Amino acid sequence: MKANWKIALMCVAMIAFVSCKNDPKPDDGKGGDGGKKEYVQKIKVDDNTLDDWKNVPEEYVVSCACPNDASMLGLKGAAVYADEMYIFICVEPNMDDIVDLEWVPFHVYLDTDNSDATGGYGDEFTDANADILLESAVFAGDPYPYNPAVFKWWGEVGGSGWDWTDPSVEHSGDDFWGAIVGEGQLPIGNSQFVDGKIEIQLLRELIPATWNESEFGIGFDIQQNWSSVGILPIGSDTEANPGGHVAKLKVKINK
Repeated sequence: MKANWKIALMCVAMIAFVSCKNDPKPDDGKGGDGGKKEYVQKIKVDDNTLDDWKNVPEEYVVSCACPNDASMLGLKGAAVYADEMYIFICVEPNMDDIVDLEWVPFHVYLDTDNSDATGGYGDEFTDANADILLESAVFAGDPYPYNPAVFKWWGEVGGSGWDWTDPSVEHSGDDFWGAIVGEGQLPIGNSQFVDGKIEIQLLRELIPATWNESEFGIGFDIQQNWSSVGILPIGSDTEANPGGHVAKLKVKINK
């Protein structure tokens, strides 16, 4: 896994080169720097407020809520917005169910290429097409900055089970437990806990995967003692659909 450090250095250099600006340069009518649009980050995760969600176009914000009769109630609701650089998530945990804060795993499941021809994990969602799993904690006693490990799907296309590591290798901490990017190894994510909600920022280009540049799928779970107590999106728990499993959210990228 030593090669990952070379990747890390290259990516950090890339981040420094494509540094985010808080304010755009004045338009001189000549197109500025070669006519390129300068990136402006509309949502921040270090400002102790969620008010900046009011600044993003509503048509690109996808949200879901947990019904009262769901099989798991650990996540109350979530909203997602993606631009050309970041994925932003605002998720509300149900602290009545999240009682052990020593280490609270939070997973993000991504259908990065927006295709059913790749990926899997039908355990919590009806569309078994997740290519990438992000894993870290959102609480470690106190709120914990979310900079996750990245795992890829190794199982059969459309399959189920926890097939997020190469089954031909015995994994350990030396290879980040089978992650293709170890937790904290790259500056992929950050987060803040504000008004009972967790606001997460993910730098998409540091998540190694084949990305559809227009749309992707996303879902979440939160755990206690490594067992899920909340899933989003989720539907009502019925006899026809025990568990209330539904498809992941579809998010269009605002470019």
